[in-house]
Amino acid sequence: MTNLIHADLTYTLRGVMFDVYNQLGPALPEKVYQQAMSIGLEKQGLSHQRERSFEVYYRNQRVGFYLTDIWLKGGQVIVELKVAPEILPIHQAQTISYLKVTDADLALIANFGAASMQIERLPNFVRHKTVDLHWTPQTLPDSALYPELTDKLLQSLHQVQLALGAGFLHQIYRRATMIELQYQGIKFEYIKTMPLTYQGQQIGLQEVRLIAVEGKILVATIAVKQLNQTMRQALQARLRHLDFQLGILANFNTPRLEFIMVRI
Repeated sequence: MTNLIHADLTYTLRGVMFDVYNQLGPALPEKVYQQAMSIGLEKQGLSHQRERSFEVYYRNQRVGFYLTDIWLKGGQVIVELKVAPEILPIHQAQTISYLKVTDADLALIANFGAASMQIERLPNFVRHKTVDLHWTPQTLPDSALYPELTDKLLQSLHQVQLALGAGFLHQIYRRATMIELQYQGIKFEYIKTMPLTYQGQQIGLQEVRLIAVEGKILVATIAVKQLNQTMRQALQARLRHLDFQLGILANFNTPRLEFIMVRI
């Protein structure tokens, strides 16, 4: 019989989760369940913290921070709260990322959004695991702009996704991407704002947070549920304003990097 990690602790945790669900019901805001869980854990005498901050690093450089939902017993367990129809692969991918950052022994995903309480346990199997990207050059059409640079850029973006995983704020991926580009010797410029003009007159400034790679490709690093046509059209507009012909929308909030090539 397999020995479960922190079996007694997780047994008590599950009891609190089911009690919270039974008392409050499903589909309330996550913060409500977080507060209720905290009350239940206190009654059980379990030391814990809500929203403990952990720094996130990429190639030994700080790129941001992550806040746990619930951190227990000095890092033995983290609890990731969800309110969703079901626990999805993206929730598992996000939680694995948080195990990397916190170095907790175990994570429990607690989903309060379904018709019954859902709990999934994820041991920290990524501890001390080496991250190696086995890159296969992308097959691009003959009409592709800057094929060699595009391939190097896609390789860098995939490396960031592999190292960090899903589940962080978009600025973390943007900072990590710039660190990776610098590491790979690829020149870039960070564009924070751009002028908005109409009929030859400037009418304001817009925050864009784009990475201009070697003056040829604009990269938008984002973390969303999924890419859509509005995001594509927004990047096309920025390409026109900044006089670029090629852009890449890179979405890191997925189990595997999702990207769209955008051309003028």
